[in-house]
Amino acid sequence: MDRDLDFEEATALIPAVQKHVPKAPWHLPVIGAIAVLWSLLGVFDLLAMITRFAPYMNQMPELTREFIYELPPAVIILRAVAVFATLAGAVYLIRKRLTAVRILALGATATILGIGFTFANGAPDDGTIHAVSMFTIVVSVLLLYYAQTWAKFGVLK
Repeated sequence: MDRDLDFEEATALIPAVQKHVPKAPWHLPVIGAIAVLWSLLGVFDLLAMITRFAPYMNQMPELTREFIYELPPAVIILRAVAVFATLAGAVYLIRKRLTAVRILALGATATILGIGFTFANGAPDDGTIHAVSMFTIVVSVLLLYYAQTWAKFGVLK
């Protein structure tokens, strides 16, 4: 006999929909911890540059040191934003917070602009500076991409 189902009967026939909660991959805290260490190296480099920490700065060629000492304050501020934003973003990444993406985007942007302005001011022709600068940009962009990827999968909330 055909009859209409009432609401309770109809909903009982529908399979329960369970929202899949993605599990954080094992490497997320590892990448986050490496990013924190990387950022702390950046903080040390920034502070050594600002304070002209002799044991650190004397390892560089004289031309490079003089160039760094004459950088405009805007470039120093961009570098500070870059290292501290990346440090905060890495901590938020470990904590699986969606805010990590925005903060890492700020850090990557400040890194690119700071390095761009550094070279626009006529950086000395030192292969080490070029290599470290490019590596820093690549790390910043890859870290941002990593955070964006896990945000899309719903791991970062």
